[in-house]
Amino acid sequence: MPPYTYAPTVDFFIEALTRETGYEMSSFHTHRKFEIYYEVEGTRRYFIEDSAYIVNAGNVVLIGENQLHKTGAVGDGSSSRIVCNFSAEYLREITQAFPGVDFFSFLSEERNHLLNSITVRQQNDIYTMLQRMIDIRDDDPAGPPLRKMMLATLLLQLKKLCEAQQALGGAGGRVTNRIVDEVQSYISQHYAERLTLTDIANQFYISPYYLSRLFKKTTNLSLVEYINGVRVKAAQSLIERTNDSVETVAGRAGFMTGAHFRRVFKEATGFSPQQYRQFFRRINKEG
Repeated sequence: MPPYTYAPTVDFFIEALTRETGYEMSSFHTHRKFEIYYEVEGTRRYFIEDSAYIVNAGNVVLIGENQLHKTGAVGDGSSSRIVCNFSAEYLREITQAFPGVDFFSFLSEERNHLLNSITVRQQNDIYTMLQRMIDIRDDDPAGPPLRKMMLATLLLQLKKLCEAQQALGGAGGRVTNRIVDEVQSYISQHYAERLTLTDIANQFYISPYYLSRLFKKTTNLSLVEYINGVRVKAAQSLIERTNDSVETVAGRAGFMTGAHFRRVFKEATGFSPQQYRQFFRRINKEG
């Protein structure tokens, strides 16, 4: 089983990591947490939901709950990043103390996924706060509350920076292609059906080879990976909203076999379908 650096069973996780050569994340993933990703050095391609972004040093990527995402290499150079993911529950005491403040919703907005219109000083401030959260020791009694207050402060700062970037206009760094946009729209409407590269290519009167290369270049995902991602999100919704069996959920979400569904779902979420249902019911009962 691959290592799940996003730690699906804990409410807070932060990690700094440097890779000397280009790294391709093996598969997309999603989790019931928010994420802050800071590119310290190098350049990466980041896929979030239906969009792809080029992320350079000093850029911040913001991801909402249950949003499909994956990173990929741009060339073979080294890269360094800090990633922090956390649940809304982690900051419950702070959000309850300030009921009029929205700490989270901006993280899910497509226009805020890539924060790249920020000064070097602002970049350094973000990096310093993330690094300080890493340096806090868990055996220090003051550590956990200090980390929570720092995270809440960082979120409010990021929210203001997003608002300032929106005021400047622009496309927010999204890499787009008309054909790929149309293919994604087609998949979102037909994911429950049998979909093949050839069938989809025929729908748009292009060759399978061209579609495969274009889709990978634009989104950093293969067509199969993208389809599986859409189906996993549909399956999550079915597991959360219904009491359907795992086999029924697999079929309704477009997976041909239960075994394939279980494998892909576990790779994407860190849980088996049964574990995900138990986890979802537990956190909603606690909430």
